[in-house]
Amino acid sequence: METVSRLLRDDAGRISHVEGVIADVTERRESERRQREAAAVIDNTLEGMIVTDADEHIVMVNPAFGVLTSYEESEVLGRPVTMLDAEPGANPWADIRRDLDDHGHWQGELSSRRRNGEIFPEVRSINRVAGLAGEADHIVHLFTDMSRVKATEARLDFLAQHDALTGLPNRSLLLSQLDQHIRADPERRIGLLLIDLDRFRDVNDSFGHNVGDELLRQVASRLQSLLVDACLARLGGDEFAVLIDDFDSEMELARLAESLINALSEPWDLEGHAEVRLGASVGITIHPDFGPSPEMLLQQADAAVYRAKTDGRGGFRFFDESLTASARKRIEMESRLRRAIVNGELELHYQPQIDSRDGRIIGGEAFVRWRDRERGLISPGEFIPVAEQTGMIGAVGDWVLREACRQGRAWLDAGVRPGRLAVNLSAQQLRDVELTGRIKAVLEETGFPAEWLELELTESALMRQQDEVVERLRELKRLGVHLAIDDFGTGYSSLAYLQRFPVDVLKIDKRFVDDLADNADDREIATAILAMGHALGLSVLAEGVETREQLDFLQNRQCDAWQGYLCSRPVPADAFVALLKKHGDA
Repeated sequence: METVSRLLRDDAGRISHVEGVIADVTERRESERRQREAAAVIDNTLEGMIVTDADEHIVMVNPAFGVLTSYEESEVLGRPVTMLDAEPGANPWADIRRDLDDHGHWQGELSSRRRNGEIFPEVRSINRVAGLAGEADHIVHLFTDMSRVKATEARLDFLAQHDALTGLPNRSLLLSQLDQHIRADPERRIGLLLIDLDRFRDVNDSFGHNVGDELLRQVASRLQSLLVDACLARLGGDEFAVLIDDFDSEMELARLAESLINALSEPWDLEGHAEVRLGASVGITIHPDFGPSPEMLLQQADAAVYRAKTDGRGGFRFFDESLTASARKRIEMESRLRRAIVNGELELHYQPQIDSRDGRIIGGEAFVRWRDRERGLISPGEFIPVAEQTGMIGAVGDWVLREACRQGRAWLDAGVRPGRLAVNLSAQQLRDVELTGRIKAVLEETGFPAEWLELELTESALMRQQDEVVERLRELKRLGVHLAIDDFGTGYSSLAYLQRFPVDVLKIDKRFVDDLADNADDREIATAILAMGHALGLSVLAEGVETREQLDFLQNRQCDAWQGYLCSRPVPADAFVALLKKHGDA
């Protein structure tokens, strides 16, 4: 209780009586106690608190606010509460204000910014506190920094899908990504390579698991440096997997497997221990060729790597054994072809090109041949596809160009006029921005006249990146060389694009010449190509002429020139010179 009293005196100054008021203050004392406790809670809570007026300007903050945001109270008083927004003007606030108006409260996640600019996630609870009669409302914000919680969640999510030792995706994430790729495009080819280290157990047994773990980390790092654009995963133990979702052929996967095996066979330096050497075996499978599901693909790759190990380790196997044999044959061919270029085992044969009017040889097409020291003459059908798939076709094409120009110059110096020499350009060469410069350099180096060189390009190569190709052809024409479209009729055969390309010659593909005597459709196609070429002022040459009936048909329709077995197969340089002396201007 609380007592307030006073003494009352008479006129003489004597105390006459006492009067006072006694009040029950239990409720007030309880209210004050609750206020003290609330203030203690506010001052000591780990949650940040902001109190704003009805206009959302800060009127009070608690100590935890300063700890969480690094702001002093004096820096924020009177400023809008939105000053903490990670992105000024971001609008969760439209929803927040609507909920406060409708329900008086809002709760959710926000991104805020500390005084030093660091952004942090928070959970905030906002409540409107109605003022007494005549007083404006206030708004109370309570927020909790979720940085550590979010970091922990992220770490747990990462560990659920990644290998703790190497940081690589684990089996679960690999299967998930495989499933996503398959669902996105069920027909798209996906390659899966399973890598199993050879002799890894010996390292564990000899040096202990700590050294083994360090070796696995080094293996992961080396593989990552080789597989920049691929998905690399560690499945457990000494098994790794590679997901390839963009490849051209099985040969590409085989070459990748070979490069991984070679890289993992290099020495490993483990601190405090002798140099260690491992090996690797690789199993390969392909979707949708073999496996329709992620789990089945992984089983197939595992079966393939098991076969690779049982066959002697240090190699690769496809799930389909026929692909393994084919890939090994091609890899061997690729290696031997590289040596053949260096060792001078390539040579050129020439097939005469004949003027249809008088039967005179007016030039020849150069064909590359490979005279292997062990196998003898190897068919172009064996090594040209390998050169195209491995990217070596550019090197082979450059050799053919230089050799044809060198040979042509040698003939001219010997008093032999070979006519125009035709050399095929691959699509890879045509895409090379340095092509014109390289051809110019070859012509200057060999001294072969540009007007005696004809470059042959296929329709399909010309139709890729047309604008770029047109400019490349114009550059070549400025050198003075002739340009021909080879295999004409097998692709687009359109006047619209023919007019864009600055070419000189159309070559009718052999398949339309083969049945000229018996097939009315082929006769009509050949006639149309001749008419189209002549209408554009181009010379037309027919390939693959083997019979007199074929030649008669072409001559009757004013075909300008021809080549084929009726005159000669492609022959070595000496035999070509003999033909020139007999039927040409030599």
